[in-house]
Amino acid sequence: MDDLRIVFFDEIDDPYKVTLLFHTSLSFAAMPSLLKEIRDNDDRYTPEFGIFAVTKSGTVAAGHLLMKITTETIDGRLEIAGVNAVGTRPDFSRRGIMTSVMKASHRYFLERGLRFGALTSSRRLGATMMYNGLGYVEVAHDILVAKYPNQPRTPAPSEIVVRGFMEDDVADIDNAYKKSVKGSYGFIHRPSNFLKARKYGPSGEIKPGENLRIAQKGNSRELTGYAYWESNPHSSECYEIMAVNAASFHALLADAELRNPEAGIVIWCNGLTDLEMRWLQEANYQTPLEGYGSLLMKDLKGKTDLRKLKRIYGVESGRFRIGLWDGT
Repeated sequence: MDDLRIVFFDEIDDPYKVTLLFHTSLSFAAMPSLLKEIRDNDDRYTPEFGIFAVTKSGTVAAGHLLMKITTETIDGRLEIAGVNAVGTRPDFSRRGIMTSVMKASHRYFLERGLRFGALTSSRRLGATMMYNGLGYVEVAHDILVAKYPNQPRTPAPSEIVVRGFMEDDVADIDNAYKKSVKGSYGFIHRPSNFLKARKYGPSGEIKPGENLRIAQKGNSRELTGYAYWESNPHSSECYEIMAVNAASFHALLADAELRNPEAGIVIWCNGLTDLEMRWLQEANYQTPLEGYGSLLMKDLKGKTDLRKLKRIYGVESGRFRIGLWDGT
């Protein structure tokens, strides 16, 4: 690290250098305009936005974005540090550069009074060893369920209508989300304009007009749930499904099965609690399977106590949430 310096995003002379870092390390086309849009619309990012290691010649070798995230614990709201879009350029890998960046970000967050830090990663990545060495422990991991065309279809409740997304649904979607997560713990507090702030999802740009389905009570326009699907003739994957009751949840499932009858239906369950998992079981979805995604957390002041983290976030109670769209 002798020939590198640690700087914040606004200290980099050309933001396209950050774009190149993310493109080569994460396959994330983070053009400066997109980074600005994310920064302007998601108030969870800190004023400094990101922290990076830069060479003497000005190359951005490694870095990540900085977030301050409000979470819900059994004792109330708690602000924690969030590390997002962690990337090292391949030609700078395995030199300990990211370890130095992470340690600098930990000091940054401690100076701002934050006790715990969180990030998401893949169990398949070698980075997990680095995170473990820095004191991060796994608090939760990806869960998914599936249903195939040869399995029973979900009955469509007659009192619920499912339709496509309209631009004036955004506020109602936010309201439905808040009703759905009430009484649970974890990563449940989002910006009110979350769909715009979370411009990119697990497999690219979020496109509500094409992929978001809305559940409402009859013709009353009372929005009672929504689900985001990415589909092709062979599969329909749901990255987020939220509903205020079982009827709306089942209506969204039935709609997806009907619209793509020959496809395998996959539901990513990261943002769901035991309640919604029971609704999936009632709809004849298969036993949950583990995925590779992992939520890691760290005590920034000392040794991380996994049992304490799981207790304060109600993980064992079945009321903990972190959705794919919340993944940092």
